[in-house]
Parts: sequence; C-alpha cells; structure tokens
Amino acid sequence: MEVNISRIKKDLDTINSFNMTPGKGITRLTFSSEYMQAYNYIIDELKKIGAEITICRAGCIRGRINGSDPTKPAIMSGSHIDTVLNGGPFDGQVGTVSALEVARVIVENKVCHTCPIDIVVFPEEEGARFRFGMAASSAWAGSMELDKLYKAQDNEGITYQEAMESAGIVVEDESPLVLGDVKAMLEIHIEQSVILDRQGLSIGVVESIAGAKWCDLVITGKADHAGGTPMAYRKDALQGAVRIIGALEDIAANDIGPHTVGTCGYIKVEPGVGNVIPGRVDMVFDLRDSDAANLEKLVNKLTKVAEEICRKRGLDLEISERFSIPPVEIPKYLADLLFRCAEQRGMRPLRMMSGALHDSCKLAPVTDIGMIFVPSKDGRSHCPEEWTELQDIKAGADVLLDAILKLAI
Repeated sequence: MEVNISRIKKDLDTINSFNMTPGKGITRLTFSSEYMQAYNYIIDELKKIGAEITICRAGCIRGRINGSDPTKPAIMSGSHIDTVLNGGPFDGQVGTVSALEVARVIVENKVCHTCPIDIVVFPEEEGARFRFGMAASSAWAGSMELDKLYKAQDNEGITYQEAMESAGIVVEDESPLVLGDVKAMLEIHIEQSVILDRQGLSIGVVESIAGAKWCDLVITGKADHAGGTPMAYRKDALQGAVRIIGALEDIAANDIGPHTVGTCGYIKVEPGVGNVIPGRVDMVFDLRDSDAANLEKLVNKLTKVAEEICRKRGLDLEISERFSIPPVEIPKYLADLLFRCAEQRGMRPLRMMSGALHDSCKLAPVTDIGMIFVPSKDGRSHCPEEWTELQDIKAGADVLLDAILKLAI
C-alpha cells in the first residue's frame, strides 16, 4: 500500500488557496475566515471516509477512524494549518494532509486495526495571532490553563475564545488528554533547516527536540519630546531594548552551547510616533537549546544583562515567562520503528535533532511521540520561498502509513 500523491497535491493546493496575502506568501491566521475554510475542508474530507468528528479542547479537530477495540488508546497523527505572516505552503500543512491521506488509504483498503486512529488539527501552533506558540496542543495536553488561553488577545483585543466562537466553532469535548488516551502521536513536518536537502535525503527520523522558553520583556522609560529633550536627560526605552537584543545575539552565539539560539521576533514601541522618545517597549524573546541546563543558563544570563542595561539607563524592566517547553527525547522504540519503516521502503533515513518546536512536543507528557522530517529546499521555511517536493512528502507519508499500521494492529 502507498499514499496517493495526486490527492496530497489537491489537499495542499486547496488549503493554500485559502490565503489572506495572495502573491505575498501564505497567511492564514487562526480562526480567520481563510483559516475556517481550511478547517472545514479538513473536516469535510474526514467525513467522506466516515471519520467521527469531535471538536475538542481549544478548537482542536479530532477525526476518529474506529478500530476493532474501542477501549484501546488511539494512534494519533496530524499537525496544524495556521501560518506565520507571509509564510510558506508546507509548514504544518504537510503533516495535516499526510495524516488525512494515510487515513484515506487505510479506510479504502479496509485494513483491520485494533486501535482507533485519530487525525488531528491543532489551532494556533505558530502563535502568529495570539502570541502563544503551540497554544491549542498545550491546552489539550493540559500544560496550559484553558482560561489563560481563552483570555489571550490578538492585536485588536479579540480574545481566543471570542475569535473561536465568532468563527462558529463549538467545542464538544473540553476535557484534556491524559495518560492512556493516546498510545502514540506521530507527526510529519518539513525540516525547516538545510541538513536533509544538502545531503540529498528524503527522510529524517527525529530523536530529540530542543526545549524552548518564550519570555515577555517590558521596558518602561519616559516619553518626551524628541527635539526638546537633551540626550543626557532621556529615558529612551527603545535604546535599552536594542542593547538587550544585541546582547542576546552575543550570549546565544558565544557563551552557552553549540545548539543555543535566541531570537527577538516581536517588538512594539509606544507611543510609536517619529518625534516622541519611546516610553515603553514590549518584546517577545524565543530562547532554545537541546540541553535543559544550557537553556536555563541562557535565561539567567540574559536576565542579568538586561537588568544591568536598564539599571544604567534608568529604565524599568519586567521579565515574565510566556511559556516553557523542556527538551524532548523521542522514545527509542518509536524512532527505531520509523527508521525501519523508511529502510523497508528503500530509503536512506537520517537520525537527527529538531531545533524547531512542533505540536507533538506538547503531547510528550501524555503520550509517546515520534517525528518524521522531509526536506526543505535550501532550508527555507516561514517565508514565501518555502518549498518541499511532492515526492518527498509522499515518501514521508508512506513511512507514516507503515508506522501507524504497525502501531494500530
């Protein structure tokens, strides 16, 4: 058995036609009208194969293909369909449509399996609208309080719950996942780096995933007239912010470990007027490392440097943790299973680490997770130039098919 590449292409083309920024990459923010078109497309395709649809905690889709024993824990697979601003056509979508196509093949071939098979979609993986990455998967797995997520606001002050309800989503099952609900969660994702592409390989088997902390930094100074305030008397919040951002780059690049990275990807300046000295700056820092101790060192060193910069410049600083994900070790039996499935298909899989985070990470406390990578051309991702060949997606989906059947039977 193998997946149908034409159907995968149709799924991708259809989902990516629901786009807020035609000609400028793919933008599909959680619960937007474009998002809901893609969301409902997945539901309709799952219904065509007889899946039982449940809208779960935080708006997650669960399409269940029942097995012969309903008391058994499910085999889960899927990803997300939201994007970053002006993103690409494959991040998240590949994992979603691959899981959908695997379910189609199993149903069409009337393959007997004991465990239920759940095809899932997690809203707000990217955090592009509500600034909580892996939001719904965190809430569903119980690592984020539901009330905290539902009260999170977008830039227009609309809460997650308001946006979800306005989109017409009615949650049918608010219960979190617990140990024993899911036997294993398998996810395909584009690599978002250059390793597979440069080595000419189609399949990566992930053995570990870097941990991450997102930190909110608020710097408060004093808004004053840009022309009338001498340089020596200023409390310019933005001047403090840019020095902290520069310090982060230096610390992450030189002071911690080989897999340490740090990014400031969001900054808001108030009042945001050209002739007014900035009085407040809000930032979000994304800090990652595959070593938990190194990740903690990065946070501590950054905090100390930021406090010193603000102290010297007479600025107030608030640092709070938005969310934290510890590094994840993939269970050896699952990584070995995926590796064998790829080899049995005549592929040359590569064992590797993921520096990027994925919804599967958030499910690690409640189930075993496994991840398959397929190559990103030139390592590009989160941009309009993001590209993965269909043949590579098919290769990953075929490995997923084989692994799910081995786990479900």
